[in-house]
Amino acid sequence: MSKVIQKKNHWITKVNDCLVIRGACRELNVDLRGGAEHGEFAYIGQVREDAVVYQDGKLCEGELLLEVEGLPVSGLPLYDILNVIKFCKDPVRLKTVRQAGSLEFSPGIDMKPA
Repeated sequence: MSKVIQKKNHWITKVNDCLVIRGACRELNVDLRGGAEHGEFAYIGQVREDAVVYQDGKLCEGELLLEVEGLPVSGLPLYDILNVIKFCKDPVRLKTVRQAGSLEFSPGIDMKPA
């Protein structure tokens, strides 16, 4: 008897590559939140759609920030990420990923430490 294999989508299929052009004051007009100093990954906060100019892609609130100009930023404090962005040329390339809903555990797996 053969088993039916369910194909699950890998998180890499949810990665978003986006080019954002800064405004007149060299601001991205995208709120960044979280960061290692808060024990979190950096993520996209409020996006001011009326002020953001995209060259490619689009950002959504709540997406995790993976890279800035090809530099991995997971595990960095927010002030370091903002400094990286500050010294980038326009447009700024951001790589983000949509967060999953919640983790699902099989009921037969005991999650208590041994």
